[in-house]
Amino acid sequence: MIYYYADQRANETHGQKLSHQTSTDLRTWSPPVDDVTYPTYTDRPGMPTVAALPDGRFIYVYEYGGGPNPERPGTYTFPVYYRLSTDPEDFFSAPHHLLQSSDGAVPDGSPYVVWTPAGGPNGTVVVSSGCCSEVWINKALGAEGAWETVETPEPASYTRSLLVFREDPEYVLISGAGKLPPSTTNKVSVSVIKIP
Repeated sequence: MIYYYADQRANETHGQKLSHQTSTDLRTWSPPVDDVTYPTYTDRPGMPTVAALPDGRFIYVYEYGGGPNPERPGTYTFPVYYRLSTDPEDFFSAPHHLLQSSDGAVPDGSPYVVWTPAGGPNGTVVVSSGCCSEVWINKALGAEGAWETVETPEPASYTRSLLVFREDPEYVLISGAGKLPPSTTNKVSVSVIKIP
């Protein structure tokens, strides 16, 4: 088992970084391994999720607190970035890519990623973000320049999850439970979309 997480334990060089540990028995764990770090202390990569692709690679999606965001230059935001690797234990050496769709949109904060075999010969990568109702899809195995924005009926919420229907992978369930800051009126909501 590989457990990916955001790591903000006391560190003199990184306010937060992304790490993973492995286990074969869920009792003993390997030492932490860095997956994503940035040289500026206030940069905060966070909230990693990983999906397996059919070509043997893995897509590792995360928010990059303080990272470059062409939609909001000069503002501290959490644009969604991703890395691609054939080794699920080595994203550190893989280059990072900004997730930006063909319409110029950059999702911001709390991403989640899945892959479905629906949508074409390469299937479809689907990414959700806490900023928006939309999801972002890529039918070219995560290639830059191939992201599209897709409208959904699901409202924006913090850390929406995605689930591909096993029986019919053309359909993806999106679920969420409200926005930040915390609210006493948050509601759990669920929607289903069909991969275009």
